[in-house]
Amino acid sequence: MYKAYFVDDELLVLESFMSNPVFLECGFLNAGYSTSPLEAVDAIIKTEPDVVFTDLKMPQQSGVELMEELQNREFDGEFVIISAYREFEEARRFFTMHGFDYLIKPVVDTDLLLMLEKLSDKLSKKQAKSSKIKETPSPELNKITEYLSKHLSEKQSLESVCTEFDLKPNYVCRLFSRYMGTTFTAYITTQKMEKAALLLATTLKAVKEISSLCGYNDYFYFCRVFRERYGCTPSAYRESLQ
Repeated sequence: MYKAYFVDDELLVLESFMSNPVFLECGFLNAGYSTSPLEAVDAIIKTEPDVVFTDLKMPQQSGVELMEELQNREFDGEFVIISAYREFEEARRFFTMHGFDYLIKPVVDTDLLLMLEKLSDKLSKKQAKSSKIKETPSPELNKITEYLSKHLSEKQSLESVCTEFDLKPNYVCRLFSRYMGTTFTAYITTQKMEKAALLLATTLKAVKEISSLCGYNDYFYFCRVFRERYGCTPSAYRESLQ
């Protein structure tokens, strides 16, 4: 499954596009959305989607300008521009900046399906390459991340992991900082939230059960963390995919 973020200044257009079942059929989950490209930047950096679908013409900032700003902040996800405008100069600038594709409104399902299939193939190869890169020189870190991926339903802490592998907390923290570019806690939260989003999209399990499967005994805390990550409640997230 891949995460997609949507940006369009027209909420009705945005909701209509996101609700298209073709996305889920092709393995794309809704990671969030915004009607303001300026507000979308921080949310996109935080949620780390695989692809950003953005309108070309928006009052505050164009889709190409949004792409440029995100790339300047070292965001390496893909971009798909969606617009009712057939403006060659904007399109040329978009592809010069390595944008993935350009769709014309109103988007036809067959065009969307073909584009998502191509995008899925590219992301699959990209993730495979990324996985090889993430094989770090640290055997301890590789073992820790593998262990965490298999035990996300259990409550994990820095102390419990250190006990499991007989390592010092400071050492483990340095491993995550050096090789993963994040903290131990932030890494676990990201893994749990991605699992929650996948379960919400692909199962009919109750939100409370999903909370437990992701290692959260406190249902309300789980909902708060999910909302901070995806900009909506777990229930609203599931409804947006229907």
